[in-house]
Amino acid sequence: MSGFSGINQFGSLTTQSGQRLTFKDFDKDGDGTITQDEYDTVMKEMKLDAVELSGVDKNGDKVVSEDEFAEWEQKTEMQAAVNNMAGTISKDFSGKTSSLSEVSTALKEYFEEFAASYTGEVSGMAEAFKTALPAKYEEIKSSILSKDPNTIKSNVLDEIYTDLTEPKGDGRAEVEAMPAATAKRIAKELEAEADKFIKGYNGENLQTDLKAHLEEYMNKSDAEKLKDATAKFNASAASFGAMIDNGADLTKLKEYAKEFLLAALDKGVTVKLGGTTIKTEAAITTALKKFSDGDELKAAMEEVIAELNTETLKNTLIKEEEIKAQEAADKAFTDIKGDAYKVDASLIDYSSIDGYFNNGEIYERGKGWGGSRDKAYAKGQEVLSSDTLKNQMKAQITSMLEAKGISFDKIANIFENIYNQSISDTLNADGMITGRGARGLSKKGKAYINIKNMVDSFVNTFNTNIAKAINEMNASDKDMDLWDIDYTQTVTDDDGNVDQELLEAMQDGSSISGEYAFVYELKAEKMIDKLQSTMLIKAKAMCDANGIEFDLTVFNTMFNNAKSSAVASSIETKDVAIGFQMFTEATINPQNLVKTFMTNFKDSYTAWVNAETK
Repeated sequence: MSGFSGINQFGSLTTQSGQRLTFKDFDKDGDGTITQDEYDTVMKEMKLDAVELSGVDKNGDKVVSEDEFAEWEQKTEMQAAVNNMAGTISKDFSGKTSSLSEVSTALKEYFEEFAASYTGEVSGMAEAFKTALPAKYEEIKSSILSKDPNTIKSNVLDEIYTDLTEPKGDGRAEVEAMPAATAKRIAKELEAEADKFIKGYNGENLQTDLKAHLEEYMNKSDAEKLKDATAKFNASAASFGAMIDNGADLTKLKEYAKEFLLAALDKGVTVKLGGTTIKTEAAITTALKKFSDGDELKAAMEEVIAELNTETLKNTLIKEEEIKAQEAADKAFTDIKGDAYKVDASLIDYSSIDGYFNNGEIYERGKGWGGSRDKAYAKGQEVLSSDTLKNQMKAQITSMLEAKGISFDKIANIFENIYNQSISDTLNADGMITGRGARGLSKKGKAYINIKNMVDSFVNTFNTNIAKAINEMNASDKDMDLWDIDYTQTVTDDDGNVDQELLEAMQDGSSISGEYAFVYELKAEKMIDKLQSTMLIKAKAMCDANGIEFDLTVFNTMFNNAKSSAVASSIETKDVAIGFQMFTEATINPQNLVKTFMTNFKDSYTAWVNAETK
C-alpha cells in the first residue's frame, strides 16, 4: 500500500453513472423495509460493492427501516468525506506508510464517535461531520506524527536552528544572532548525527533525549565528550607499570581500549586507531586485532587521545562559515573597479559652501608670500574638510557598496587617506593658490583661492586618486597595499588621545618646530613604532600570498632600517641667532616621516619577497 486507501464500512449508494440510490430503489416489495436480499440484488444490478447490513440495522431486526436508511445515507456521505481526503493523507504521510493503518483506525473511531454522539437532525449529520473533519484530522495527524522519529528529528533540528538564529540577551548586552547560512550548516551537520542516534535509540522520550544529545554533540569538543573515558583508560593503562606483557596484560589492555572506543561511538566521535577509522563495533574488533604488542597498543591509544579535537563542532563550523563569508565579501569587493568609487559631482549640493556660486574667493594676508600662502592653504583645507562636502561624497560611495552587500567599513581607511591626500594634492597644485609677496613698505603679502575652482578640482582629484588606489589594490594580492592603513594610529597615544598638532601636520604636509632635535627623534620613532603591528600583518599576508615562509628577523631588520632613514630625513636642524647667542632650531615633517618610512619598507620588503620567490 503506497498511500491512504480510505475506509469502506457502509459501501456506496451512488451508481457509476452518478445516480443516488434511494430507499424506494431497494424496497422492491414496498413493505417499508429493506432486506439483505433486496439490498444484494440492487447492488449486484448496479455493480456496486455490497456490505453487511448489520452495520446499519440499529435495532437488530435483520431489516433496514426508512429511518435507519436515512442515517445510512448520511454515513455514506461522511465516509465519502473521509475518502476524499485520501490525497492529502497520502501526501502528509509520504514515506511513513507504517502509520497509515493508525490513521485509518483513528478516523474510523472518530467516525463512530461522531455518529453516536450526534443529536441534531439526521439529515444534517453529514454536513456537520464534514465541517468538523479537517480540524479532527489535523489533531490525529499531529498526534501520530509526534511519535514519528523523522518528525521528532525535524522538530528538534528546527528548535536548534531557531535557538541559533535568535539574538541572545536584551538591550546593550544583546548578542547578535548567528547568520542563517551558518545555522543551516550546523543543523545539516547535526542531521546525520541525529539519524545515527535514532537508529540505536531504545529509550522512552526521543525528543528530549535527542535534543540533549545534539546539544552536547554541538557544544562540546571531542576531548570534552570523552573526558571521563580518557581518564578511565589512562588510569587503567597506567596500572600495568612500565612494561606490558603480551599475554594477559595485552588482553586486558584491549578491553580497556575497546571500552574507550565504544564510548567514542556512543558520543558520536570518530577516531582512527592504527590506520582503522572507528565508525562501528566491527571496526573496533578489526583495529584491535592488528595489535600483538601491548606497548604499541598503549602508544597508539595515547596518540588517539592526544589527537582528539579540542574545538567544538559549533565553533569549528562558525569559523569555517566566517571564512567563506569573508572570502565571498573579499571577492565581491575586489571585483569592483576603481571607477565605481568616483563620486558624481552633479549630485553634490554645493549651496552650503560659502562662495561657491558667486565667484567667491579665499583672501588672506600674511608675512610675505609664504605666510599668506600658508594662511590661504589652511582656509582652503578647512573648506574641503567640512562635513558638508565630505559626508555627501562618503554617502555616494556607501550607497554604491551597500547595493553590492558590502559595508563602507571595508574602505573607511582608504577613503580617509584618499580624501586627505586629495586635499593636499589640490591645494598644492600649480596655480591653485595665487598672490604675491610683500611690496614697498608693507611686510605682508597676499594669497587668493577661487572657491569654486578649488572645490571642483578637489572632487576631480579625489575621483582620480581613489580610482587609482582601488585599482592598485585589486591588481594583485601578492603585493603590499598601503592605502587601507589607519595612519591616525601614529599620532594616538596608548590612552587613545590624539596629538592634534601632529595629526594636522601629517594631513596637510606642514612642518612643526619648537622642540630640540632629540625630542622630535623620539616622537618620530614612537610614531613609526605604532605602525609595527599593522606592517607585521601586511608582511605576513604578503608572504602567504606569495607562498614563502615569513621570517621575523628579516621583518624586524627592514622595519628598523626603514624607520631610521625616515626619521633622519624628516627632521631638519639649523642654527639661528637670537640676540647674541646661537641656537639650534629643529623642525619635523610628520607626513614626510610616514611616507618615507612606508616607501622604504615596502620597497625593501618587496625586493626580499621577490628574491625568495625566484
